Amino acid sequence: MISPEILRRYPYFAAAKEDSLRELAMLADEVTVASGAIMYREGDKADRLYILVEGEVDIQYTLGSGELRTVDTIVPGELLMWSAVVEPYKSTAVVTTRQNCKLIALDAAKLRALCDKDREVANHVLLHLTKLLATRLEGARIQLATAE
Repeated sequence: MISPEILRRYPYFAAAKEDSLRELAMLADEVTVASGAIMYREGDKADRLYILVEGEVDIQYTLGSGELRTVDTIVPGELLMWSAVVEPYKSTAVVTTRQNCKLIALDAAKLRALCDKDREVANHVLLHLTKLLATRLEGARIQLATAE
């Protein structure tokens, strides 16, 4: 569990009511990942939604040639593993840390259950995920358009 006030710093949860914020904090833990680590690969089970607190993370797609192409670099404050809240709950990319990273990890199954009962939390999370996906899609399109 982390402090509810830590979660309030992030726009995904800033508008949550106190009781919802406490429930969210109970689903969350702080984790650290060393530089150069592969956090997950395409097709891995997506069981946690992450907020990057410190460090940088590359999101990579596998091209038809088998080459990994970095399509985005995640910086502190951004979400990782959006697929943890969208079926089929599988990773859609390879994610590698560029630096030592500190993250907040939310248990995805419990987060989905909370969203089912608290539509306000669900609305804020899904609204921010939709914006995130639009931004990442545009970045991926630009990167892949330059692929040789």
